[in-house]
Amino acid sequence: MSSKSVERHVGERTISLSHLDKPYFAEAGVTKGDVVDYYERIAELMLPHVARRPLVMQRFPEGIDAAGFYQKNTPAHVPDWIRRVAIDTSDGGTTTYSVVDDAAGLVYLANQGALVFHTLLCDADQPARPVEVIFDLDPSSDDLDPVRSAARELRDVLNALDLAPRVKTSGSRGLHVIVDVLDDDADFELTRTFARRVAESIERRGPYTLEHRKARRRGRLFLDVLRNTSSSHAVAPYSLRPLPAAPIAIPLDWNEALDASFHPQRITIDNVFRRLAQKADPWADRPAPTHTITEALAALDDAAP
Repeated sequence: MSSKSVERHVGERTISLSHLDKPYFAEAGVTKGDVVDYYERIAELMLPHVARRPLVMQRFPEGIDAAGFYQKNTPAHVPDWIRRVAIDTSDGGTTTYSVVDDAAGLVYLANQGALVFHTLLCDADQPARPVEVIFDLDPSSDDLDPVRSAARELRDVLNALDLAPRVKTSGSRGLHVIVDVLDDDADFELTRTFARRVAESIERRGPYTLEHRKARRRGRLFLDVLRNTSSSHAVAPYSLRPLPAAPIAIPLDWNEALDASFHPQRITIDNVFRRLAQKADPWADRPAPTHTITEALAALDDAAP
C-alpha cells in the first residue's frame, strides 16, 4: 500500500493527504481517497448543517473492518485554522470541540480518519441554547413498518403544532425527525421536556416505547428522545455511516420517508451524486416553524385530557 503524501488545494488551504489507497469500506471497494473526495464534493450541501456546530467525530483510521472510536476533544496537532470551542461539562471540566466552517476542514478531518461526523444540538457560540429537537426512531428489528408508522404520527403531531418537521435517514436502520428551535431563551430542559411530551403522546397510539433498555422494549419501536441534552450528538446530514455499503444519512422529503419501498441504507457513497443530480436537496427550501417550542408545549398542555 502506498504511503505517498499528496498536496491538495481546497479553497485557500493546502492539505497534505496520505494513504489514499487504504481500504476504508473493503466490501464496497471504497478507499480513504474516495472518502476524502466525497467530503470535498458534498461540502456545499453538508456545510449548512454542520457549520458553527461543535463536532463529534467517529474515526476509523484503518477502515471500518478495524476498531473505530469517538473523538470529542480536538487533538493538539489539528491546525489552528480549524476553530475550537471549549464547552463546560457536567463534571466541572471542559471539552474542546472542533468547529468546521469550510470544505477544507471536512477534507482535513477525513484525512485524519474521520468517517462519521456528528453535531451537538447547539451553536458553538451559544452552547447552552439548543437549535433543534430530534426524535430518533430506532427499530428493534429489520421491520421498518413501525418506523414509518411512528414517523407519520410524529409528522402529523408536529405539523399540527406548526413546527414544520423534517426527516432524514440515520444511514442505518432508522429515521430522525427534527424540528428547528426558534425560542431565543430555549434551554435543553425545555426541549427535552417537549420531546418527551410529544413522544408520550405517540407512545399511546401504537407499538412504541420510550423504554431505553432493550430487554424491556418487548419488540416495540424505541422513540428515542434522549439525545436532547447539552452533551448529546446526532449524525450530521450527508455524513457517511460505518456499514459495509458506505450508506449516507440523507435528508428526505416526507413522501420518500414514508414510502414502503424506501430503505434507510439505500443512499450510499456510490449513488448519492446520481440522486442529487435527479432530486434537489429536500431541505434546501424547507419551511420554518411558525411557533416556538414554548408555544407548542403550551398547546400540548391545553390539549391534554
